[in-house]
Amino acid sequence: MKKNLVIIAIFNCVWLGAQHGYKSPYRVGLKLGYSLHTLTGDLTKTKPGGNLLGGFWFQLKMNKKWTAQTELLLLDKGIGVRGTGKSPHFVNLHYFEVPILFQYHRKMINFEFGLGLGYMINYREHLYGNETPDLVNNYPFIRRELSFNVGIGCTLNDKWALGVRLSHSLLPVRGAVPLVSKESYNRLLALSVTRQLKKKKASDPQE
Repeated sequence: MKKNLVIIAIFNCVWLGAQHGYKSPYRVGLKLGYSLHTLTGDLTKTKPGGNLLGGFWFQLKMNKKWTAQTELLLLDKGIGVRGTGKSPHFVNLHYFEVPILFQYHRKMINFEFGLGLGYMINYREHLYGNETPDLVNNYPFIRRELSFNVGIGCTLNDKWALGVRLSHSLLPVRGAVPLVSKESYNRLLALSVTRQLKKKKASDPQE
């Protein structure tokens, strides 16, 4: 986790230095959304899980068409729906995640892509309604995650926007377990709404 925090700190310092030195406009805001997520290499046939996500974002304008954006999100990944009887395998992975994205804007539509750095702060696993400590202890989930993100968004007005994003682990989050020959990767599809809190104007002489 310390390495991830160092990377995040360096990245944010570079951005803050850039906007201070070149007077580039920036925007800051909140994000709230809902995600559907699954885990490859599953032990059983299980439906995707669904959870809320939330956090903050910071966007820096690079030129007329491109922006760079970093976020700090709290979200869940994994598979299955707990307590419904429809998901024999339930895995909940609770992450802090920092996406680092580049966005291309065309009128009211924007396209985005980039990497995400995640750190799992908590996890829980149930198989047929029972906790599986032996499985978790012998085949633990990897705390750090590196993912690739791609998405599309629509600007509603000066403050509100909608977005859809697909995320997939680039490295496995768990090795192969008994009866399953494949490693596990996170997959996530998220629909979100963002609210701008502050905007810096390049023409403002006081900034």
